[in-house]
Order: sequence, then C-alpha cells, then structure tokens
Amino acid sequence: MATIRCVHCGRTVEQMANPPTGGKTGLTIQENVCADCWQEWKNQSILLINHYGLVLADPDHRAQLSRMMREFLNLPE
Repeated sequence: MATIRCVHCGRTVEQMANPPTGGKTGLTIQENVCADCWQEWKNQSILLINHYGLVLADPDHRAQLSRMMREFLNLPE
C-alpha cells in the first residue's frame, strides 16, 4: 500500500484502501488525505449541513459543501 503525506495534518501515513467518494474527487482525497482527517471532515460536514441548513438534493448546496470540504482538507480546486 502506498504512503501519502496528508495535506490536512501533515503526517505521513498509509493511503486509504479505497477512495472515500466517487469520481475524480474521491481519488484526489485518497491520494492526499489520511483516514483520520477524512473522518474529521465527515464529522465537521454534519455540523455544517445542520448549521447552514444545507439540502444535499440541491446542486448548489452540494457545490457549497464541496467547496467547504476542499477548504477544510486543504485540497486544490
């Protein structure tokens, strides 16, 4: 299994076994973020969804959450 340097926490750890989401974004996360930071994001995303009243069926809300995720995890646009 490959090792990565997590762009969020800076630790060098083993890459997640599978992309946590589909598509190119999932691969980017797998190649740049550790499992602990991904779990941290999942917990944070619940708070953000509730705080902002995001409805994930709305494409604009999904895009907003995606931007917040990229910012939180320090991923490139």
